[in-house]
Amino acid sequence: MATLQGLDRGLAALAFVSQNPAGVTVADVAAHLDVDRAIAYRIVATLEARALVTQGRNKRLRLGAGVIALAGRFSSQLIQAAEPSLQDLADEVGAPAFLTVAHGEDECVPVLEADPKVGQGPVRVGYRIGLRYPLDRGASGIAILALAEPRPGDSTAVREARELGYSHTAGELQRGAVGVAVGFEAPGHLRASVGIVTMDDIDPAEVGPLVDAAARRLAELGVG
Repeated sequence: MATLQGLDRGLAALAFVSQNPAGVTVADVAAHLDVDRAIAYRIVATLEARALVTQGRNKRLRLGAGVIALAGRFSSQLIQAAEPSLQDLADEVGAPAFLTVAHGEDECVPVLEADPKVGQGPVRVGYRIGLRYPLDRGASGIAILALAEPRPGDSTAVREARELGYSHTAGELQRGAVGVAVGFEAPGHLRASVGIVTMDDIDPAEVGPLVDAAARRLAELGVG
């Protein structure tokens, strides 16, 4: 499929700025895109007009507030699309199901919960929406880490998650809580996972395929 060169360059410039938190100059953008500085200025001016980048007093470009608005809209669309699959998973397992997304390189945040309509035990899981958790603790974060290519420093939990196709933890974020999760990649290279967390006894070998099927449903919906 043919692409629009100007739009492609603008998006490439935006991605370049996003990858450099300390900021970049217009000259840096020109060098990155391999274009004349005059073209880079027009690209930057267009992005600034849409509030997608902002230029500080030091003339360095950083992401603008417009990106936050887009990210918020994306999050709401992701959550809306995920709700039916998450509810189905919660009902199948009889335990709360969660959608979790990566936050930076070291943390993750649960953004959506679905409670089973029937069959939930009397003890609730204290897994709170919007709170940040370490990626290397808990099934949801480990499932996200398992999406990456294998590295020598990977933990045993991450290696096992890749081998099994799902992560399984017990008592890492809350005493007595058991989690099973599967990672998937949402549009824009957003790393995410879907999983269940419960205080009840479960068989991970039985629950794992159900969680994996939920992750696949999200992928088929175009959000993973």
